[in-house]
Amino acid sequence: MPQPAAAIDPGGEYDVAVGAVGYCCDTRRDPMIPSRQTRMNDAALTNLLIACRVYGGGRVDARFNEAAQAFYAGAKAQPKIVSRAARELRSLPPPGAAILANMLGTVVEKGGAVERSGPAVWELFLAWLPQIHRGFSGKKSLSPRQQQLLEAFQLLGQSVVSHLAMMPEERTLARENAGLMAQLLDLQDHTPAAAWVRQMLLSRSGGLVVLHLPSGRGFRLRYENIVNGFHLFTLIQAAFGESLPGGREPNRFIVDMARCVTLVEEGTDEAWWSYGTPTGKPGIQAAISGEASVDDIERIDGTQVVFLSPPLAGAPLWDTSFFTPQLFAMPANVAIEGELAAQESGEWLVKAGFPFIGDTVAQGAGRQ
Repeated sequence: MPQPAAAIDPGGEYDVAVGAVGYCCDTRRDPMIPSRQTRMNDAALTNLLIACRVYGGGRVDARFNEAAQAFYAGAKAQPKIVSRAARELRSLPPPGAAILANMLGTVVEKGGAVERSGPAVWELFLAWLPQIHRGFSGKKSLSPRQQQLLEAFQLLGQSVVSHLAMMPEERTLARENAGLMAQLLDLQDHTPAAAWVRQMLLSRSGGLVVLHLPSGRGFRLRYENIVNGFHLFTLIQAAFGESLPGGREPNRFIVDMARCVTLVEEGTDEAWWSYGTPTGKPGIQAAISGEASVDDIERIDGTQVVFLSPPLAGAPLWDTSFFTPQLFAMPANVAIEGELAAQESGEWLVKAGFPFIGDTVAQGAGRQ
């Protein structure tokens, strides 16, 4: 379920010369008198808010689009207008609030400061979410108000994704909120907005030490915005390719979908290696579940450790649904940061319970 594009995109470039003031002579202005640019921006915001109050959903008309383009130009010339617009979100009817929030998300994607609108957009989402959730919790049909919120929620969800992608502290706090996560889970089949935000909060980024047991070689990897093991496996395989025994040439069709380069289509991938993680018992590794969170990968000295071993018979297959919903504001990736020196690889193998002996790892390495 890919994240759709913004409802209204800035269509033209604003000519900053329109609002320029020459200072070649003594043309000092009374600070109490608003500048021409300020007056233009005030008008742009006023016109947009009027358009948002009468907007009923669906495609925008030419008048709304004109107001939107004037607002985008104003936001580019004088960013404070974005903060003022964000403060109006709670005063607008749901369709207008959602489309304004969506536009604020576009401003952020174009380089605007997330702190100007992010908190207000997130507060609006948190205010609407429980109201919609209550509508699906009982046996009654949605009330007119709940139905209106639900219909506007997708536009608001797009904006939340754009903002939360740049608000890591808020994401951390939100994922620790069990009630919020439960509501998102309950609603993810009813509205894509809940699925997108839940995916953001479940996504993890971090460092890995990957130990190729047959060769004893070790590597440091960095993964970004990954939820489950299968997604991680695909991107680890893409990072190594044919550089390790058992590796292959990556399937670009699959890898581009996993990296959010292209939209997900039907497809499958398979494991080139068996993926394990330490158990704390010498010579024993635990299989990493492809369906489980990457958080389940064990850590040694604070670093997650993955073993690569020759594949067992009946190596797992998985489909591209494990890469969804795609969030183009937070694309997934795995990159190799570097190979460990032989001595450091050996030290990691010892700490992980697989002492390196000569050119082979100690025999008897088992799986749990």
